[in-house]
Amino acid sequence: MKTLARSTFSFNRPATKIVFKNLIKLGIAGTLIGFFFPFDLGVAVLLASYLVYTLIKKWRRGAKDRKIYLIGAVTTGILGVICELWGIHNGYWEYHQLAGGREFPFWLPFAWALAFTYLYKLEKGIITTTGVDNMTSKMILAPIIAMIFPTLGEMITINLGVWTYQWPLQIMGVPLLAIILLTVFHTGVNLIMTWICQRNNWKNPVFNP
Repeated sequence: MKTLARSTFSFNRPATKIVFKNLIKLGIAGTLIGFFFPFDLGVAVLLASYLVYTLIKKWRRGAKDRKIYLIGAVTTGILGVICELWGIHNGYWEYHQLAGGREFPFWLPFAWALAFTYLYKLEKGIITTTGVDNMTSKMILAPIIAMIFPTLGEMITINLGVWTYQWPLQIMGVPLLAIILLTVFHTGVNLIMTWICQRNNWKNPVFNP
Protein backbone atom coordinates (compact mmCIF):
# COMPACT_ATOMS: atom_id res chain seq x y z
CA MET A 1 0.00 0.00 0.00
CA LYS A 2 1.44 3.33 -1.05
CA THR A 3 2.41 5.59 1.83
CA LEU A 4 0.83 9.03 1.72
CA ALA A 5 3.26 11.96 1.58
CA ARG A 6 3.45 14.11 4.66
CA SER A 7 1.78 17.49 4.23
CA THR A 8 3.05 19.01 7.47
CA PHE A 9 6.35 19.09 9.27
CA SER A 10 7.25 19.15 12.94
CA PHE A 11 10.62 19.91 14.47
CA ASN A 12 12.45 17.12 16.23
CA ARG A 13 15.78 16.99 18.03
CA PRO A 14 17.97 16.51 14.91
CA ALA A 15 16.21 19.40 13.13
CA THR A 16 16.60 21.65 16.17
CA LYS A 17 20.28 20.75 16.32
CA ILE A 18 20.68 21.73 12.66
CA VAL A 19 19.01 25.09 13.29
CA PHE A 20 21.25 25.91 16.26
CA LYS A 21 24.34 24.79 14.38
CA ASN A 22 23.48 27.08 11.50
CA LEU A 23 22.74 29.97 13.83
CA ILE A 24 26.27 29.61 15.18
CA LYS A 25 27.67 29.53 11.64
CA LEU A 26 25.67 32.65 10.80
CA GLY A 27 26.98 34.42 13.87
CA ILE A 28 30.58 33.54 13.04
CA ALA A 29 30.27 34.63 9.39
CA GLY A 30 28.50 37.87 10.28
CA THR A 31 31.03 38.71 12.97
CA LEU A 32 33.93 37.93 10.63
CA ILE A 33 32.60 40.30 7.98
CA GLY A 34 31.73 42.86 10.64
CA PHE A 35 35.26 43.00 12.05
CA PHE A 36 37.19 42.86 8.79
CA PHE A 37 34.94 44.73 6.34
CA PRO A 38 37.36 47.69 5.96
CA PHE A 39 39.69 45.15 4.31
CA ASP A 40 37.03 44.15 1.81
CA LEU A 41 39.45 42.60 -0.72
CA GLY A 42 40.75 40.25 1.96
CA VAL A 43 37.19 39.33 2.94
CA ALA A 44 36.40 38.71 -0.74
CA VAL A 45 39.39 36.36 -1.10
CA LEU A 46 38.36 34.48 2.04
CA LEU A 47 34.73 34.05 0.95
CA ALA A 48 35.70 33.14 -2.62
CA SER A 49 38.19 30.56 -1.34
CA TYR A 50 35.57 28.97 0.88
CA LEU A 51 33.06 28.87 -1.97
CA VAL A 52 35.56 27.22 -4.32
CA TYR A 53 36.52 24.76 -1.58
CA THR A 54 32.92 23.67 -1.05
CA LEU A 55 32.37 23.26 -4.80
CA ILE A 56 35.54 21.19 -5.24
CA LYS A 57 34.53 19.01 -2.31
CA LYS A 58 31.12 18.42 -3.90
CA TRP A 59 32.70 17.37 -7.21
CA ARG A 60 35.32 15.14 -5.62
CA ARG A 61 32.67 13.33 -3.62
CA GLY A 62 30.50 12.98 -6.69
CA ALA A 63 27.55 14.54 -4.85
CA LYS A 64 24.27 14.18 -6.73
CA ASP A 65 23.39 17.81 -6.08
CA ARG A 66 26.70 19.32 -7.23
CA LYS A 67 25.16 20.92 -10.35
CA ILE A 68 22.29 22.29 -8.28
CA TYR A 69 24.80 23.68 -5.80
CA LEU A 70 26.81 25.40 -8.53
CA ILE A 71 23.85 26.75 -10.52
CA GLY A 72 22.14 28.03 -7.39
CA ALA A 73 25.27 29.78 -6.14
CA VAL A 74 25.98 31.44 -9.50
CA THR A 75 22.35 32.45 -10.02
CA THR A 76 22.05 33.93 -6.54
CA GLY A 77 25.38 35.72 -6.91
CA ILE A 78 24.37 37.35 -10.20
CA LEU A 79 20.87 38.33 -9.07
CA GLY A 80 22.24 39.55 -5.74
CA VAL A 81 24.75 41.85 -7.46
CA ILE A 82 21.97 43.28 -9.64
CA CYS A 83 19.91 44.04 -6.53
CA GLU A 84 22.92 45.58 -4.80
CA LEU A 85 23.69 47.86 -7.74
CA TRP A 86 20.04 48.95 -7.81
CA GLY A 87 19.96 49.71 -4.09
CA ILE A 88 23.32 51.49 -3.97
CA HIS A 89 22.59 53.55 -7.10
CA ASN A 90 19.27 54.75 -5.68
CA GLY A 91 20.71 55.46 -2.23
CA TYR A 92 18.58 52.87 -0.44
CA TRP A 93 21.63 51.58 1.46
CA GLU A 94 25.29 52.50 1.81
CA TYR A 95 28.44 50.48 2.58
CA HIS A 96 31.03 52.08 4.82
CA GLN A 97 34.83 52.48 4.88
CA LEU A 98 35.53 51.40 1.32
CA ALA A 99 38.91 52.46 -0.07
CA GLY A 100 39.21 54.56 -3.22
CA GLY A 101 35.75 56.08 -2.92
CA ARG A 102 34.09 52.83 -3.98
CA GLU A 103 30.48 52.09 -3.10
CA PHE A 104 30.48 48.37 -3.92
CA PRO A 105 32.47 45.96 -1.68
CA PHE A 106 34.50 43.27 -3.44
CA TRP A 107 33.06 40.53 -1.23
CA LEU A 108 29.37 41.06 -2.09
CA PRO A 109 29.06 38.60 -5.04
CA PHE A 110 30.61 35.81 -2.97
CA ALA A 111 28.45 36.61 0.05
CA TRP A 112 25.32 36.30 -2.09
CA ALA A 113 26.53 33.03 -3.64
CA LEU A 114 27.31 31.61 -0.21
CA ALA A 115 23.89 32.74 1.01
CA PHE A 116 22.38 30.24 -1.41
CA THR A 117 24.64 27.38 -0.29
CA TYR A 118 23.92 28.21 3.36
CA LEU A 119 20.14 28.35 2.97
CA TYR A 120 20.11 25.31 0.69
CA LYS A 121 22.04 23.13 3.14
CA LEU A 122 19.92 24.39 6.04
CA GLU A 123 16.65 23.70 4.24
CA LYS A 124 17.89 20.32 3.04
CA GLY A 125 18.90 19.34 6.58
CA ILE A 126 15.53 20.33 8.03
CA ILE A 127 13.58 18.57 5.28
CA THR A 128 15.65 15.41 5.63
CA THR A 129 15.39 15.20 9.41
CA THR A 130 11.67 16.05 9.61
CA GLY A 131 10.66 13.73 6.78
CA VAL A 132 8.99 16.36 4.62
CA ASP A 133 8.54 14.89 1.15
CA ASN A 134 6.06 17.11 -0.69
CA MET A 135 6.19 20.51 -2.37
CA THR A 136 3.40 22.05 -0.28
CA SER A 137 5.32 21.81 2.99
CA LYS A 138 8.52 22.76 1.23
CA MET A 139 6.94 25.96 -0.11
CA ILE A 140 5.81 26.81 3.42
CA LEU A 141 9.23 26.17 4.90
CA ALA A 142 11.27 28.05 2.28
CA PRO A 143 9.85 31.58 2.93
CA ILE A 144 10.16 31.10 6.69
CA ILE A 145 13.86 30.24 6.40
CA ALA A 146 14.38 33.03 3.83
CA MET A 147 12.79 35.56 6.18
CA ILE A 148 14.55 34.63 9.43
CA PHE A 149 18.15 33.68 8.68
CA PRO A 150 19.19 36.36 6.13
CA THR A 151 17.59 38.98 8.38
CA LEU A 152 19.58 37.80 11.38
CA GLY A 153 22.75 37.89 9.30
CA GLU A 154 22.05 41.46 8.23
CA MET A 155 21.35 42.51 11.82
CA ILE A 156 24.79 41.30 12.87
CA THR A 157 26.73 43.01 10.09
CA ILE A 158 24.70 46.24 10.20
CA ASN A 159 25.23 46.63 13.93
CA LEU A 160 28.96 46.06 13.42
CA GLY A 161 29.04 49.03 11.04
CA VAL A 162 29.27 47.32 7.66
CA TRP A 163 26.43 49.25 6.05
CA THR A 164 23.32 51.32 6.71
CA TYR A 165 19.80 51.21 5.29
CA GLN A 166 17.97 54.45 4.55
CA TRP A 167 14.47 52.93 4.69
CA PRO A 168 12.35 53.56 7.83
CA LEU A 169 10.59 51.08 10.16
CA GLN A 170 13.78 49.31 11.16
CA ILE A 171 14.33 46.38 13.52
CA MET A 172 17.94 46.43 14.77
CA GLY A 173 18.93 48.29 11.62
CA VAL A 174 16.98 46.11 9.16
CA PRO A 175 13.90 47.79 7.64
CA LEU A 176 10.64 45.90 7.33
CA LEU A 177 10.77 46.45 3.56
CA ALA A 178 14.21 44.82 3.40
CA ILE A 179 12.94 41.77 5.29
CA ILE A 180 10.09 41.43 2.80
CA LEU A 181 12.44 41.84 -0.18
CA LEU A 182 14.92 39.30 1.23
CA THR A 183 12.10 36.80 1.65
CA VAL A 184 10.85 37.40 -1.89
CA PHE A 185 14.38 37.19 -3.32
CA HIS A 186 15.40 33.89 -1.74
CA THR A 187 11.98 32.34 -2.27
CA GLY A 188 12.20 33.42 -5.90
CA VAL A 189 15.59 31.72 -6.25
CA ASN A 190 13.99 28.58 -4.80
CA LEU A 191 11.27 28.72 -7.45
CA ILE A 192 13.88 29.14 -10.20
CA MET A 193 15.82 26.16 -8.89
CA THR A 194 12.62 24.14 -8.60
CA TRP A 195 11.86 24.86 -12.27
CA ILE A 196 15.42 23.93 -13.30
CA CYS A 197 15.34 20.67 -11.35
CA GLN A 198 11.93 19.67 -12.67
CA ARG A 199 12.88 20.55 -16.24
CA ASN A 200 16.04 18.42 -16.03
CA ASN A 201 14.38 15.72 -13.93
CA TRP A 202 16.94 16.18 -11.14
CA LYS A 203 15.53 14.61 -8.00
CA ASN A 204 16.33 16.71 -4.96
CA PRO A 205 14.75 16.84 -1.47
CA VAL A 206 14.57 20.63 -1.57
CA PHE A 207 13.63 21.52 -5.14
CA ASN A 208 12.15 18.37 -6.65
CA PRO A 209 11.15 15.75 -4.05
